[in-house]
Amino acid sequence: MTMNSLKGKNVVFTGTLCSMKREEAIELAIENGARIQNFVTEETDILVLAPRQLDIFGADVRSRKLIKAEELRKKSDKIRIISEKEFLRKLI
Repeated sequence: MTMNSLKGKNVVFTGTLCSMKREEAIELAIENGARIQNFVTEETDILVLAPRQLDIFGADVRSRKLIKAEELRKKSDKIRIISEKEFLRKLI
């Protein structure tokens, strides 16, 4: 785990987290120095893709946030799309 790996990063969440409520995850991210965004933009650094997204949208449907992140990644590889487990490992 990298210390302060969320510090200064713009983070967006999509889907339903398994380990906690989204509000709790947002609080933890902020406590670790992240800035929270509601939507994926060119300024986004990390999209946390919760595993329960498929339960919500179905196996063949992606959230608008994921679609936008994938589109932006074609232009630049700045946005990292990570799992809930990866997000938890980034916490101090």
